[in-house]
Amino acid sequence: MAVYNRKEIPGLLKLINSGEIAPVYLLFGERYLCRSVSDELIGCLLPEEKLSAHNLKNIDGEQEDPANTLNLLRTYSLFSERQVVRVIDSKLLYSKGISKVLWDKAIRASDAKELKQAGRYLREMFSLARISPDREIAEEISDMSGSRWKSLFGFARPSDEDFEWIKEIPADGDEMEQGPGRVETDAAGLYAKAFAKGIPLDNILILVAEAVDKRKSFYKFIKQNGVICDLTVSKGSTKKERDDQDAVLRDLVKKTLSQFGKRLEPKALPLLLDRVGFHPVALVNETEKLAIYTGDAATITMADMNAMVGRTREEALYEFNEAFVDGKIGDTLFILSRLEGNGIHPLVIISTLRNQLRKLILIRSIQEQDYPRYSPGMTYGLFQKKYLADLKESREEWPDLFKGHPYALYMTFQKAEKFSLTGLESGLAGLLDTEYRIKGSSLPAYAAVEAFIFEVFLAKDRKNDPGRCISHGE
Repeated sequence: MAVYNRKEIPGLLKLINSGEIAPVYLLFGERYLCRSVSDELIGCLLPEEKLSAHNLKNIDGEQEDPANTLNLLRTYSLFSERQVVRVIDSKLLYSKGISKVLWDKAIRASDAKELKQAGRYLREMFSLARISPDREIAEEISDMSGSRWKSLFGFARPSDEDFEWIKEIPADGDEMEQGPGRVETDAAGLYAKAFAKGIPLDNILILVAEAVDKRKSFYKFIKQNGVICDLTVSKGSTKKERDDQDAVLRDLVKKTLSQFGKRLEPKALPLLLDRVGFHPVALVNETEKLAIYTGDAATITMADMNAMVGRTREEALYEFNEAFVDGKIGDTLFILSRLEGNGIHPLVIISTLRNQLRKLILIRSIQEQDYPRYSPGMTYGLFQKKYLADLKESREEWPDLFKGHPYALYMTFQKAEKFSLTGLESGLAGLLDTEYRIKGSSLPAYAAVEAFIFEVFLAKDRKNDPGRCISHGE
């Protein structure tokens, strides 16, 4: 048969409607796209008049028993009609070689604060290594030697910093528990044998997965005898990868609005994509919300979008502060332009930066005191169990500073240790100068903020010590 990419799906649907049907369809890649395309396949394979409980069987891959699925596929329909068995989140074509993919997905999910999703990826990675993904192991994998890690997961052990996100998974750990029906990695062989012996012609299998091992014999069988839909989307941040992501999102917006008979004002589309980010499910939900909100209007305007779809001001300002403190000038200027486009007053930006620098100054001064002694590069365990406890006891006058999750406070302490007190104080003075420029000069307000940013980063370049000085005075 063939391998189809996401742009070729309409052609595949036409073939199915014309009667060219494969015994098995494998869809892998971006989760939402896989679910959406599998729904379209089912719509073609089982027209609405045939779609019923006995025609379509949906199976959760997390709970799947391969033997039961194969029994369904081997069984002839009592009604002499087509039957479709769809396995969602199939683990059939996973192998140790997929572990690196799952780890990378878990890291990205944790960075996006999607902790339940990150835990799911971690559980799947453990499952492939045939170890029980309970909380005890989740907390101890950071102590594994490089050789044991490589033998279990098939890729080089990440750096220590890459394990910190695991501690952020909610304490109840529900998402870390092992499902009762874990699929063994040799289950693909059972499928391959079953299809080799023969499956009733009217029984169709649809496998939906986020990742596959193309070296498996069953993958090769599907490629030769079935249909594969490769729905992967680039996840990086290069221009080419971002363009790939934008293309997917634009198609989703267009497809969603067409169902309502509406269009989006051209200049509103880039802002919509930026505010939602690469989250297909969220984008479709926001687009549907816009369509409903605008009622009978044929066009969704910028005003409609600003009223209904908002990356909150707090989120955007937080991203700006993080990029600035991390020394990422490109990201800082990009987010600044986004803030300007969203109508955030520059004095609000100055205020949030001032609060950030004041907090860093306070923490940096704490780090220089004799007791409790702070050691640069201190591990999270030592920080949480020893240093933070001593700090709270010795500094009862600052209760608000030590509120929140200990790990978040630990990360702030790590950021603060990169700077000098004089540099932070100089940055605070630079902010005051910028505020005076905004209030008392003819210079455009955002240009004054940009000038401050360039002064900061040029000062870093002159000192040849990125991240350690915050203003031109250092």
